[in-house]
Amino acid sequence: MMAKRFLIAVAMILATGCATTPRPAPLTQADIISMTKVGLTDEDIMRRIDDTRTVFQLNSDDVVFLRKEGVSDRVVTYMLDSLTRAAVAEQRRRDLDYYDFHYRFGLFYGHPWR
Repeated sequence: MMAKRFLIAVAMILATGCATTPRPAPLTQADIISMTKVGLTDEDIMRRIDDTRTVFQLNSDDVVFLRKEGVSDRVVTYMLDSLTRAAVAEQRRRDLDYYDFHYRFGLFYGHPWR
């Protein structure tokens, strides 16, 4: 009986240790405006955009609104470029998957010129 409880406790500890931390919620334009008004630096705001992996799809009205609210040109440009950065990262992942399949496990696997 004691061994059974011990095994259950060990299983629960292992299951808890395997839990992943949830990904932070993406930022909104209102979050960027509030961070600007609080006085965070451009670098802090851009780091936060990267940490949350937020992708902004801004139109011209959004850009004008952000500028009126005091968001710097540097941050607005970084927000505009987030879509391009996400597309490039996705393409790199696809290229790596293609490379891994074809060159590690495909036709040329094990050849000396690899």
